[in-house]
Amino acid sequence: MLKINDKQIKEYEKDLKTFASRAYPFASRSTINSAAFKAQGLARENVRNDMQTRDKFTVSSIRVEIARTLAVARQEAVVGSIAAYMEVQEFGGIKRSSGGKGVAIATGYAAGQEGDRPRTRLPRKANRMTNIALGKRRKQGSTRKQQNFIAIREAATSGRKYLYLDLGRRRGIFKVAGGKRKPKIKMVQDLTRTSVAIPRNPWLAPAVRETEKFIPGMYRDALKFQLQRNKLFK
Repeated sequence: MLKINDKQIKEYEKDLKTFASRAYPFASRSTINSAAFKAQGLARENVRNDMQTRDKFTVSSIRVEIARTLAVARQEAVVGSIAAYMEVQEFGGIKRSSGGKGVAIATGYAAGQEGDRPRTRLPRKANRMTNIALGKRRKQGSTRKQQNFIAIREAATSGRKYLYLDLGRRRGIFKVAGGKRKPKIKMVQDLTRTSVAIPRNPWLAPAVRETEKFIPGMYRDALKFQLQRNKLFK
């Protein structure tokens, strides 16, 4: 149940409960739902401003389940995302590898940024793991260095753009460029680590805190509307 300390609100609340008790739950429910939609809007704005999103789904995944009951004690609206990865963004977590190849981390080169600096843009579509196709590779050569050299030559000769390489300290998906005679490779997906800590990047909690500032005004307006509707207030 809403508990707000405001003299005018308390007066509206008292009048509505006294003269139109059936209307009071509508005011309470309206406030809760208005606050939920306000939090949804702010959360979506946080995602747009603070996250690198691939498409519109991440923003649209933030939904509201409105309060429907008129039983004041059970009125509740829920704001959240239907995308499981948004919970990890909110609270942080650990991403673990599957298939024995390590956790795929897109590099700066995958996003068109040179060097080993942390990536600040989304990877280009062709360099995303879901879009990379790796051909079958025959292991040739007695050492890792020889095997990698032969694999790069074969990829360049056959026209394959991507291949998996184990360089010892680093493993990952590399893009082959530079032609058949002098092929060059750039890592687009780093598969070195078997687990990666995902830091907290709250998008919902800040929205809820900001929404709290608007709730007294929302409640005041909802009470006033019900009083006017029931002709108890001009």
